[in-house]
Amino acid sequence: MQSFYKRFSVISGFAVLLAVLVANAFFTRRKIDVLVQTQAGVAHTRQVLYELSQTESLLKDAETGQRGFLYTGDSKYLAPYNAAVSQIGPHLDNLDKLTEGNARQQALMPRLRDTATLKLTELARTIELFRAGREDEAAKFVLSDVGLRHMTEIRQIMAQMQDEETTIEAVRTEQYQASIRGTITSVYLASFLAVLGLVLLAYYILREMATREKHAAEIRAREQWFRVTLTSIGDAVIATDEHGKVTFLNPVAEKLTGKTLAEARGRPVREVFPIVNEVTRKPVEDPVKKVLELGTVVGLANHTVIERSDGALIPIEDSAAPIRGDHGGLLGVVLVFRDVTQERKTQEVMRRTEKLAAAARLSATVAHEINNPLEAVVNLIFIARQADDASPGVVHALDLADQELQRVAHITRQTLGFFRESNAPEAVSIPALIESVLKLYSNRLKNKNIRVERDFGHCPPIYGMPGELEQAVSNLLSNAADAVGHDGTIVVRARCVENSASASVEMIVEDDGPGIASENVDRIFEPFFTTKEDVGTGLGLWITKEIVSRHGGNILVRARANGETRGAAFTVTLPVNAESAMSLPGAANGAPGGTA
Repeated sequence: MQSFYKRFSVISGFAVLLAVLVANAFFTRRKIDVLVQTQAGVAHTRQVLYELSQTESLLKDAETGQRGFLYTGDSKYLAPYNAAVSQIGPHLDNLDKLTEGNARQQALMPRLRDTATLKLTELARTIELFRAGREDEAAKFVLSDVGLRHMTEIRQIMAQMQDEETTIEAVRTEQYQASIRGTITSVYLASFLAVLGLVLLAYYILREMATREKHAAEIRAREQWFRVTLTSIGDAVIATDEHGKVTFLNPVAEKLTGKTLAEARGRPVREVFPIVNEVTRKPVEDPVKKVLELGTVVGLANHTVIERSDGALIPIEDSAAPIRGDHGGLLGVVLVFRDVTQERKTQEVMRRTEKLAAAARLSATVAHEINNPLEAVVNLIFIARQADDASPGVVHALDLADQELQRVAHITRQTLGFFRESNAPEAVSIPALIESVLKLYSNRLKNKNIRVERDFGHCPPIYGMPGELEQAVSNLLSNAADAVGHDGTIVVRARCVENSASASVEMIVEDDGPGIASENVDRIFEPFFTTKEDVGTGLGLWITKEIVSRHGGNILVRARANGETRGAAFTVTLPVNAESAMSLPGAANGAPGGTA
């Protein structure tokens, strides 16, 4: 019976609280409706004031255009007048429509429209007289006070209408503020009642927990077990009983072992968690067995991999810890491990990066050392061409040699350019940058007889790091050259894209290679993901996207692997404005300058 009264009291309290909250919700909804209506009224009043202001401004513009034409005789000064004549009518129509529900405003509208018409007629009359060669009559008409009277009357009418709308706006604003205060009050009241109800509920729950504490010894033992298990839920977790049989797997452990909890429960942990040495493929010591024997935390040996149910080997790092009860008894073991495949890849990439960095430094040194003998050879060729006894054939051969040496010099400059990166954003011409990279890859393209089609429109310079942008363009063109076969085609487009807010340069690199499979499109910009066999690290497009994003742009890929059309296209969009470069490293150290 006591339990019944407790339940009845709780249900009754919640019913009362719910009823109050529902009533408050209806009240709040009503206040919000009033708030919305009042806000709409304020917006309507401001629209009327805006139309009045625009109409007056257009009349002033018309008068200004008329005077400019009369003073100069140049028809271009009539542009404001013509624009005002075409727009005053629609603005007056909007005013008429907006003030339909206001009798006082509607009474003033015919006067405003008629006076505005008289004003425009007066302006048109002076312009016609001037065009007809009757300048004196036009001047006399302007010097008369007809136009001034019309304009004065227009201002008076508009002042009356503005005063009316200002009064209405003040009333509606006060109503709006009152609605806000009512809404805030209802929200506070609902929050207070909700907090009060939650406090009473918490008090009731705590009191019930206190009365049941003496019956919760077994529950506390299980809570200890779950607390240790759930603290490591971010990694894979396997829990066993005191005999080393599996009692729990979290989803991450299910994924790494390839077994579900239903399949693993009750089986020896060695069957669910088979681990071997990464090099020798020999089984390693069972950490769960070791914990059960020693009763302490145990870690896995290095170079340990888990053999998943599908045969895949996954490198892992883990530790095993005992689960103890309130009295110190051993209840089981919790095994926490994680997949370190990504870390291994990162370490491998770091090793490769260091090798590439060393190669870059060596390349820069070689390029620098090549420059000195190159200059000597160029000078010798120049002297040889100036010899009097040099035949035309020899001069032609020397010219060809000079051209090839210029290409070698360009390659050395490009190599040094990659190594010596600027510390501040500079003005970069995208078409010039593309041509520079194409020249660098000219031999590679020539060897595969790849045809490069260019379509460059007018492209203003963008601000950014020239070396980074050159690296991004180089990655895209290198991928395109790898994708196409012999006698293939690469199309490179660049154009300026403008809208009302900003301008940007759009670059498209398109090839006729095999394209990108649809299932790979969403992963193409992921680090370490590559579709090339035996070449590449899977970092090129990822680095390219990072560079483009750092410059405030974006990159999209359009795959065309299905159907008869082949190939893929990458579209890079970079903002033109200099402000977009201020987030780049070194942007605060100096103003952008120079040309790529």
